[in-house]
Amino acid sequence: MIKFRAWDKRENTMRDVAVLHFTKGGKVNSIEYWKTPSELKSYHVRNLILMQSTGFKDNNDTEIFEGDVINIHWFYADFDPVELGAFENEEYAERVIVKKEFGNFGFWWEEADSWVDLATLAMSARLDEESFEILGNIYENAELLKGANE
Repeated sequence: MIKFRAWDKRENTMRDVAVLHFTKGGKVNSIEYWKTPSELKSYHVRNLILMQSTGFKDNNDTEIFEGDVINIHWFYADFDPVELGAFENEEYAERVIVKKEFGNFGFWWEEADSWVDLATLAMSARLDEESFEILGNIYENAELLKGANE
């Protein structure tokens, strides 16, 4: 199921979207979110920034959305000549901002100056949910933008 959240620009808070309402032309017109466990509240999209879930979760089983600032822990295999076998070694963690571009979720990788698609990366590299760690998002944690690959 496709999930959304929305940044409420009026109240500076994140909303979990319960319902999307569309215009006849197919554009999102408004959302509904749970104000309380029994009360839905409606908001027009001019007051919101919608963000879609990537379908991935981080190492704490938290869903990753557009706009999240995450650390990606890159792993590589190394060879131990004493033990005569391969072992996993964490090379480094890289802070990136999850975006939707080219119809896919991913991030700009500064080292290679290229777009990295999360789905392609997960299939082609040795990445799993332990590889991702959500640090916050671009709206609630602006301080995280320093040092993040945009």
